[in-house]
Amino acid sequence: MRLHRFIGDFNLNSTELIVSDSEFINQWRNVLRLKTGDTLILCDGKGKEAEAIIEDMTKNEIILSVKDINTPDTDPQKKSTLYCAVLKRENFELVVQKATEIGIYAIVPLLTERTVKTGFNRERLEKIVREASEQSGRTVLPTLSDPMTFTEAIASVNGNESALFDLSGSKTFDFQLSTCNFFIGPEGGFSEKEVALAKDKGCTIASLGSLTFRGETAAIVASYLAVQ
Repeated sequence: MRLHRFIGDFNLNSTELIVSDSEFINQWRNVLRLKTGDTLILCDGKGKEAEAIIEDMTKNEIILSVKDINTPDTDPQKKSTLYCAVLKRENFELVVQKATEIGIYAIVPLLTERTVKTGFNRERLEKIVREASEQSGRTVLPTLSDPMTFTEAIASVNGNESALFDLSGSKTFDFQLSTCNFFIGPEGGFSEKEVALAKDKGCTIASLGSLTFRGETAAIVASYLAVQ
């Protein structure tokens, strides 16, 4: 039987753990209907995970005993950062979910010249990141940054291996280094000015093929290429 797996701010350095987070308590007690003696997998989001046995349950806290602490090597070795233009709510949420499952190290919402949607629900996105990490077996939560303008973002990666995916690109980029960055534009694509600025900063203008992808599709495909 597969054990339920949860990521949170758990202190796994002690043999006893007291969880008072109301969201976890509600999920464990009322949704999953766990009981004393049941075993969970808990991860601290920083690389450690452990089996934890429920020893006692009250309305306001759950006491667990911690055992078999380990640091599984499940996350990709490459530290890939996705700079993705903010898309429509459900599309951007899909990007964050799938990029997390694929193993992206960091996600940066991008504000470009042609970005239409500029706001998002950060609390909801953080929940999506956590749930996608739990589902996929990650032990390290990817970083979700505050939005950056394209100018700020392209300046921050100067000198690192970087690719900007655009229809004007000539080839699919082959990520070689252990740390890389890549840019995905909005539905209208990057402007000529932004492409020129990326070139000036040493960023490779790459392609995902001859077909035109939607923003969320391009982000997912490029994320997979980046972690390989």
